[in-house]
Amino acid sequence: AVFGMLRYLRCGREAVVSTQSTGTIVTVTLSLERLGLGAENAMLFVPLKKVDVDEKAGCLDRLWDFFETDQEVDYISAPFRWDKKDLFAGIEDPDTFFRSSLRSYLTHHILIRTDVSKKKDTQDGINIRGLNYLKLKGVYTDVFILHDRPSYLHRRHAFKEKDEDTKLVDPRQELWDSWKLWYKFQPLWKIRNYFGEKIAFYFAWIELYTQTLIWPTIIGIIIFIYGIVYQYKDGGLDVDTENLTNSLYTFFTIFNNPATPFFSLILCLWGTVFVEQWKRKSNSLKYEWDVSNFEQLEPDRPQFYGSKTRKNPITEEEEWFYPFYRLYLKLSFSVVTLLFMVCLVIGSTIGIIVFRVVSANQNFFGDSDSENSSLYTSIVSSVLNASAIMLLGYIYEKIAYYLTDWENHRTQTSYDDSLIIKLFAFQFVNNYASLVYIAFFKQEIAQNGMFNNTNWTDTCDYEVNDVPQCFPMLVLQVAVLLCMKPMPKFCKDVVIPFILHYVKKFKKGTSDVEATAVGNESAKELIDIIEEDRQLIAGDNDFTLSEYTEKCIMYGFIMLFGTVFPLAPLIALLCNVIDVRIDGFRILWKNRRYIAQRAEDIGIWQYILEFLNMIGVVVNSLIIAHTLTNNGSILSDIDNKWLVAFVFEHVCFIVKFIISYIIPDVPSDVQFKMRKEQFQVNQLFEKGITKKSPTPRGTADNAV
Repeated sequence: AVFGMLRYLRCGREAVVSTQSTGTIVTVTLSLERLGLGAENAMLFVPLKKVDVDEKAGCLDRLWDFFETDQEVDYISAPFRWDKKDLFAGIEDPDTFFRSSLRSYLTHHILIRTDVSKKKDTQDGINIRGLNYLKLKGVYTDVFILHDRPSYLHRRHAFKEKDEDTKLVDPRQELWDSWKLWYKFQPLWKIRNYFGEKIAFYFAWIELYTQTLIWPTIIGIIIFIYGIVYQYKDGGLDVDTENLTNSLYTFFTIFNNPATPFFSLILCLWGTVFVEQWKRKSNSLKYEWDVSNFEQLEPDRPQFYGSKTRKNPITEEEEWFYPFYRLYLKLSFSVVTLLFMVCLVIGSTIGIIVFRVVSANQNFFGDSDSENSSLYTSIVSSVLNASAIMLLGYIYEKIAYYLTDWENHRTQTSYDDSLIIKLFAFQFVNNYASLVYIAFFKQEIAQNGMFNNTNWTDTCDYEVNDVPQCFPMLVLQVAVLLCMKPMPKFCKDVVIPFILHYVKKFKKGTSDVEATAVGNESAKELIDIIEEDRQLIAGDNDFTLSEYTEKCIMYGFIMLFGTVFPLAPLIALLCNVIDVRIDGFRILWKNRRYIAQRAEDIGIWQYILEFLNMIGVVVNSLIIAHTLTNNGSILSDIDNKWLVAFVFEHVCFIVKFIISYIIPDVPSDVQFKMRKEQFQVNQLFEKGITKKSPTPRGTADNAV
């Protein structure tokens, strides 16, 4: 199967097979012709010769140049055709014609779609038996892509600078040198050229998110300072030095001041401006990176299987397809399962709340006047809550992946969207359920009891004129969650790899790897490089999934509960600035290289952001009407709290709609460039090639 695949790929001398004591290493590189045919089949857009996009630089553009880390020239592109290869820029150098990420994408794309079976059948639910199938069957035990290195992959990629001697280039170090400059923009083009569009879109999104956070951060700090001044002018803070909890809750009342409702309005409108700005940024990058039509032309997943064949209405070729009614039934079952699991999570949360209230009032752990009784109740409730979250989370994640695989999505984009919805729904309920309870239900239960039973009452641990007030507890809970949320990821990305690195270094022995059956002098060097990359941390299949999830949860904290804690944008801003550089360092130097994936935007995450914006308006209107009381604002003097919530909500939605309407999704300069590009491409292809050049032969150094 191995050599049959290699012969089919027409690798020739580019397939290097090495044997060592632990088994066989197969490195696969593809010729320019094979990559070109793969690019043509995948309908990839490639830059054309000497047809660059005009960029008019003004004074502001020259100022921004200081913060830029990319010097890429945006050429007009067209779908690649092997018979028209001389029209495309850089074809003279077969080693650098396709950028690094595109070589890895095409190589992996071809390998997973090269069928090694002798007959077509779907008895085992697999239409294409390619690289993934061979790994599943144990033909290969590990598959990965090598990081770029000047010593091997770029040995022949030297360039001549003006008045300088020829020197080698290290693209990985060059990328990091630009990336680590925290005061400059991220090198998005370099990230795209090395990791592909999907990862590059994530870093573009997090960059814009971080930049736009500056404004609510500044306003939040002003609100915080104003709250302190307002409380002292209003009589000062009545701090009980003998009771730490009461002192802390008393201090948190500074966030309940006349300016808080206006900060809530600012956050709601900021969310809309951020999403609209991202749409413009996304459409600009989509055009510049030539992925505007990717989802329309996206190839089928290798795991997709069809139950019937039909004639393609466009190509008129036979193709497999999966009946829509079967997919619809599967999706319906998945939705029911999703709702059941979400209800189970909510039910477990309510059950633990009931347990805490009942146990505290029924003296399950001793006399209710005893401090130990309250402590034991809190500890047991916390342990039960954490155990339920972890257990249900583990079960839910397994079910989500199983259901998404079972649904048999045709493309990777639709597969990712379905999986993201399932996983984020659980995270949404899991992270915000306790805050919703404290904000809207706990105070009522503290006053009137649960199920109208005054013997079963919860406590807010803070009272004003003998009336329970849960606002300070809500502030504390939001602050703790915001500070603790990045900790698990920090341990996973920094602490654990740091410990493992030194454990490996301590246990590392002398390598006895010997190259045989290779037949070239660089075999030992190549095997050393492979072994070095093999020892790196194997990251998740989708780097962006966990990153988007964490950032969107943090974004939800700001949009839903940032009103009660104006320093929330500051915490999110600091986390983003630190996390981006940590992520860049680890995926470049500590993790195996991620297989390049293409995308035309951030996918369904954009709709999740809009969903959080809409829910944020509703939650903020209810917080202003029912949670923020006696804060001295004009809204607190209105007796009809439902009217306050109704007016605030509708004003927000109207202004948000106006902002969305007046900000175009596609910048005007991009619209002009798109029209101009279409005209120039048509003219160029009408002229054709005036002179034939020799067919370049070479290799694209990218091993899988």
